[in-house]
Amino acid sequence: ARRGKKVLQIGCDPKHDSTFTLTGFLIPTIIDTLQMKDYHYEDVWPEDVIHKGYSGVDCVEAGGPPAGAGCGGYVVGETVKLLKESNAFYEYDIILFDVLGDVACGGFAAPLNYADYCIIITDNGFDALFAANRIAASVREKSQTHPLRLAGLVGNRTSERDLI
Repeated sequence: ARRGKKVLQIGCDPKHDSTFTLTGFLIPTIIDTLQMKDYHYEDVWPEDVIHKGYSGVDCVEAGGPPAGAGCGGYVVGETVKLLKESNAFYEYDIILFDVLGDVACGGFAAPLNYADYCIIITDNGFDALFAANRIAASVREKSQTHPLRLAGLVGNRTSERDLI
């Protein structure tokens, strides 16, 4: 964003951690907005779900169902569908999806259908490495039918990168 690129950050985590960090507040989620509009996609406008964050980064939060009451992957898929229908994918130079790393089901893997590259941010913890492996396997699978490549792994909060 500081280099003049138009950037969209899509948070796909119930904690809202990436979008909250950029905006300073809990932005309304796409799933909550759709629910308020009785799932009439045509009644949802970009300004209903896209909020300006730090350094001009636009932010969207997918949201999720209450614990034990639905599928988070479904919510991510609905977010992709809504943004595609509103042509938001074509207005940005860079789109970042912050997805849960420990889940690599079809819904959470939906953003990979629109990606050119995937960068996995991980640490040396067993759970993080397991998740990184699952995401890499998803990228390998999707790359059979989409122009998607794994760009690499970033070691986060770790001084040793040997396991990564």
